[in-house]
Amino acid sequence: MNEGINLLEPNKKTTSTEFIKRLQLMRAVVVSLLFIVSVSSIILFILVILSPLPALKKQEQSLQETLALSRNDIVKYDLIKERTTSISKFLANRPKLDEEIGLIESKLTGGTAVTQIKIDTGGTTITVESNSLQDLDNFVNGMIDLVQQKKEFSKATMMDLTSNQNNGKYEMTILLTSL
Repeated sequence: MNEGINLLEPNKKTTSTEFIKRLQLMRAVVVSLLFIVSVSSIILFILVILSPLPALKKQEQSLQETLALSRNDIVKYDLIKERTTSISKFLANRPKLDEEIGLIESKLTGGTAVTQIKIDTGGTTITVESNSLQDLDNFVNGMIDLVQQKKEFSKATMMDLTSNQNNGKYEMTILLTSL
């Protein structure tokens, strides 16, 4: 019974020459694979170091920083462009007050002075004063000429004519309706 139970036979040779040859062949294959992997890793490392990829990454990073800094300038440029456009539209649509005032001033005579000008959507209300009624008459005739020539005004209405006893001057208010 002793011989049948023992699975390891002490009398048999446990190492065969064929097994040793296979083991040596496997060791050679493993060593050669290790050598190939290490050589290819070194070659790949050298290629990465010598490639332009790190320089390109640095360049990309610097360009992204430049773009981030320029973003504020672009926003400011867009804001300025939008405001310039809206100002241009406003200037194109606003009434030309300087022309109206210039026409009124052109009709003033030497003794006539403007004391008040009020400009609104209904028209221009102007108050003038003078020592003489003749100067006020010349001014009114000049305003009538402007209305007849259709220069900026379509209608002139005399609103008020007063005499100031304290300073001896006459004061007249005219409403000029714009075209």
